[in-house]
Formats: sequence, structure tokens, C-alpha cells
Amino acid sequence: MVAIEINEGDALLAAADAEMERREVAKPPRLHLGMSGGGYCPRRQWYGWLWAAPRRIPARGLAAIDDGIRGEDVVAARIQAAPGSSLLTRDPETGRQFEVVDAGGHVAGHMDGVVYGHPAAPKTPHVWECKVVAPRKLESFRKIKAKDGEKATLRQWDHVYWVQAQLYMLHGGYTRHWLTVASAGCRDWDACRTDFVRDEAEYFAERMRDMVANVDEMPERIAENPKSPDCMWCDFKQICHGDEPVDQNCRTCSFAKPVDGPQWLCTKHKHYLDAGEQAAGCDDYSKREAMA
Repeated sequence: MVAIEINEGDALLAAADAEMERREVAKPPRLHLGMSGGGYCPRRQWYGWLWAAPRRIPARGLAAIDDGIRGEDVVAARIQAAPGSSLLTRDPETGRQFEVVDAGGHVAGHMDGVVYGHPAAPKTPHVWECKVVAPRKLESFRKIKAKDGEKATLRQWDHVYWVQAQLYMLHGGYTRHWLTVASAGCRDWDACRTDFVRDEAEYFAERMRDMVANVDEMPERIAENPKSPDCMWCDFKQICHGDEPVDQNCRTCSFAKPVDGPQWLCTKHKHYLDAGEQAAGCDDYSKREAMA
């Protein structure tokens, strides 16, 4: 489990950090299997979707997430002010964020937007994603882009972001993706375009569909060494590589099955479970055999 980091240098800052972490823990868990994590270790995705452990993010990480959310709005506003193109951050049909779904709704993704009239390909709409990153990561992005060209950049720079882009294009019906990368505070930025690769997109989509269709089968993990970079900071490290028990709730119970809707059905009580019931569980809990 990721350790909680509290600022001990100033009592008020420490209190603010603690409150930020408390509010994060109090949030309801994500209901769907997120396409944004489609490039992660399959077992990590499976554990997260089944609520095997609470999602705990240190204050420093929450601050980075908040920075990214605010930065996305800043970057979007600047792009929308540029003449000759159009960036939509809301689906005109729903008035909400662009959403793409699969596997009966159990797999979902939310795109930052869609760009029309990009100067490099004005007739082709592009999925738009925005990432706000540390200066070192932005610098690595630029080095790859300068060396290998923008179309090869995203795949080499960040595998998880590349898979996310491919899944959004697949399920949204797009063939181009445009990523903007900004520094914290958005004082510096860069971008790259990425082409759709159908066979690879389908591979990752099918991997996520399989988790839903075969919910009681534990997926392979990406590494066997718990000290590997992929495992070191995983929320489920002590469950996956150690002996920490999974949380007791309907998602980790063998009686709960995902059905189209998306909904969860309790096969024991023949009852559709809402989110609150899933989190609470009941006295007839029976841990999934794969989690034993």
C-alpha cells in the first residue's frame, strides 16, 4: 500500500494535507474499468475494478492530480482562442464530457476533447488529451520528438498514455490523436499527433473485455519481482505479492457478477446491487476463489 505522506514542517499545511487525503478516501470508488489504465498491469486493473483495496493517494500525488485538472482547463482555453480550428471539451449531444464505452458499459473512458481543423490535418478530427507533467518528463518528451518525429513520440514516451490514446480512437471511431503536454503551471508546452493502430488497440480492448467476461479468473501480472518498477508503487502490491487480504465487499464476493447495463447482480439473493450496496457487502460474503 502506498504510504501516506503528511507535511510535518507546518501544522496548518499538515492539517490541509491530511484533510485532502481524508476527502480522497471518502470518495466512492470508480464504478467502471477505466480505459485510461488500459496499459497498466492486467492484474492491477482487475484488482482496482473489483475494489480489492481502498485507493490511497498521498497529498503530494493529489496535488499533482489537481494541478493536472486545473492545467487542462488552462490549456483548453488557450487552444480554443487560436483561430482556424475548434476544440470541443463537451459532447454536443449530451453536454457532458465525451464518453466511450465497451463490455456492456463496464469498460469506459472519458476523453478530454476533440479537435477539428488541426493545421497538420484540417479534414481529420483528432481525439484530444492533455497531460500536465514534471519538467523532466516534458524534456524527455521533447528529446524523443526531436529524434524520432512526433508520430513515434507517444508510444516511446509513455506506454499507458499511448494505450489510452489507442482505446479512445478505437471506441470513438477516430484515426488521429493529438496530445498536449504542459509543465506544471502551464508556462511551457508541446504536442504530438499519433496514428490509430487497429490491431494493437483491439488487443488491449479485448484484454479488458476478457476481465469483465471472466471476472473470476485472475489475469497475469506484469512482473514476478515485487521490487520491479511496475510493482513498487502499486496499490495492490501487498495483496498481489504478499498476504494482505482483499477488502470485503460485493466486488470481491463470488456471488456478484457484472451484467450489461452496466449493473452488478448478486446471484445469491437474485438482486441487482447499487453502488452503496456493493461497497457495504453483506453477511453472506464469499471471497472470489481467484483471490484466495
